[in-house]
Amino acid sequence: MTVKKIMALAAELSGRRDLADFLGGVSAENLPEQQRETETLLQCYNLTENEIALDYLPLRRLQDFDSDGEISYGLFAKPPVEILSVRTAAGAKAEFTVAEEGIRTPVGALKVEYSYRPSVKTEEDEAELNLKGDGRLLALGTACEFALLSGMMQEATLLDKRYRDALACACRERGGRLKMRRWI
Repeated sequence: MTVKKIMALAAELSGRRDLADFLGGVSAENLPEQQRETETLLQCYNLTENEIALDYLPLRRLQDFDSDGEISYGLFAKPPVEILSVRTAAGAKAEFTVAEEGIRTPVGALKVEYSYRPSVKTEEDEAELNLKGDGRLLALGTACEFALLSGMMQEATLLDKRYRDALACACRERGGRLKMRRWI
């Protein structure tokens, strides 16, 4: 799903049908204001995607390396946030140590699984969280952030509850990390 489609859905969820029409190419009235709000909506999208990927549903990648004892972070296809596992070509777990410049590993062919931060998106990019239901989850989070930044506090409160509920369901289904609620 494209970021633009998610942004249009988020605009509808936050009660801004005019902005959703603008994103869909239907309406072009009050162009400068619509463009400013579109930029704000895109920032909200990027904040939401980062929050989900870093705190709840990590983006994972498996990459093959031929190690000489150390794998530099610059060799990774995406900048790693956390190294989850290192395995030999046969599939056995390998010991590793995280260092400042890279990870220290045994010598040989290895498979490294790691989590990474999503890249900053434009409207035309594809969302990196592309599993079932993630478009709705991203739209709810984006709409919540947008409503909050726009001063629509009642809408933001309602959207936040829907977003947190959808996030909890996604974490249960996909083995994500859900922060426990604390009662004071």
